[in-house]
Amino acid sequence: MNNLSFVLKSFGCQMNTYDAVRISNLLSKEGYRPVVDEENTDIIILNTCYIREKASSKIFSELGRIKKIYKDKGKNLPIFVILGCVAKAEGDNVFKRAPFVSIVLSSQKYHLLPQLLQQVIDDRNNTSSLNKRKKKLHLINTELSGLEKFDCLPPVKNSDKVAFIQVQEGCDNFCTYCVVPNTRGREVSRPIKDIIDEATHLNNLGVVEINLLGQNVDSFNGIDENGNKSNLANLIKKVALLPNIKRIRYTTSYPSKITDDMVELHKLEKKLMPLVYLPIQSGSDEILHKMNRKYNTQKYLEIVQKLKSANPDIQISSDFIVGFPGETEEDFQKTLDIVKKVRFIQCYAFKYSPRPNTPAQKMDNQIDNQIKSKRLHILQTELRKIQDDFNKSCIGKVMSVLFTDISKVDSSFIIGKNEYLQPVIVKADKSILGSIQNVKITDASYANLKGEII
Repeated sequence: MNNLSFVLKSFGCQMNTYDAVRISNLLSKEGYRPVVDEENTDIIILNTCYIREKASSKIFSELGRIKKIYKDKGKNLPIFVILGCVAKAEGDNVFKRAPFVSIVLSSQKYHLLPQLLQQVIDDRNNTSSLNKRKKKLHLINTELSGLEKFDCLPPVKNSDKVAFIQVQEGCDNFCTYCVVPNTRGREVSRPIKDIIDEATHLNNLGVVEINLLGQNVDSFNGIDENGNKSNLANLIKKVALLPNIKRIRYTTSYPSKITDDMVELHKLEKKLMPLVYLPIQSGSDEILHKMNRKYNTQKYLEIVQKLKSANPDIQISSDFIVGFPGETEEDFQKTLDIVKKVRFIQCYAFKYSPRPNTPAQKMDNQIDNQIKSKRLHILQTELRKIQDDFNKSCIGKVMSVLFTDISKVDSSFIIGKNEYLQPVIVKADKSILGSIQNVKITDASYANLKGEII
């Protein structure tokens, strides 16, 4: 056991958030100490995302920034580790661009981190100063091997009231703009028993809300105790039996993969939250076809209607990409039309950015960045108006809120999230932290709701 400190910085999606918790727990079990001061630590770990534009450049810029801090102070460099999707995409190139990095691991190999860190530590301790200058130990494993890591991860020792469980890894959809099948691998689902064991452990730690994660979570088909494949709806039914778990969410959905069982469960299971994250990406069927999204707008609207018929309280959040290659003004207008039709209460909208080794990168009719920026502004303005309208429609309603944070501005205010993941602020004692309270909403803005506990 050692007592070296580490800083873990995680970028990107909720999957990386989950991975960061497991990585930190894994290292803590081996005696490493998590700290927050990146200027005074033994190890710097960057858990990376490759989805957005210039993702790799941003990571290398971050590496350079931290390195300069240590050099300027005349201090020895910490051990640098790159994990996740940038690690997989860049591979050995990481060492060429940043030779001071010691370890590069894909998201499916981070369970190897303790033993690789020990190799680097032993090398630093045993190598002469002359050899250190001449040779740098570089360790890399960017293989994609499915579920192996889950067999090597210890249970978490403690948890926040809201926790994530990864139930599925990888993606088989091969959207033409996306790198996930290359950086996270093909779809594979964890066995039901393993997930329920993890959920039971979290339940016993006092977790109140669980979010089941997968790149295509609706495609979940884990093996049950009888050796049969079981879908997401059956998994949620089992998680819902845990007494301390009061709220269940699932992320990310693929529209055409939502089953009738899942729709019906939104009608029957009260622990299942009524916010469905259902990325559409575009309102144009032609653009959806170019993206290789395996549905059209009519199919998408039918799925939304099914969900809302099963549970009228359901609201939809989504993702949009504007300026995809070949997107015309007419295509963009169709996106605005579907936004106004569905009235998404929360959305992420981005300009299309070419990702290396994807079909969309090689497509003709790439859209000028100024046009993409203009369309994004128009779309975000409309989305914001709808979100603002929905927030104001909540005034006077009583909503269920799980309180998790103290306001950084004024400690007499406590912050939580309601059924729709809207931030809700109340004036209350911190004793309500970790509890679910009924709150009457008294005011609303685009950013949050305010209310009173009743």
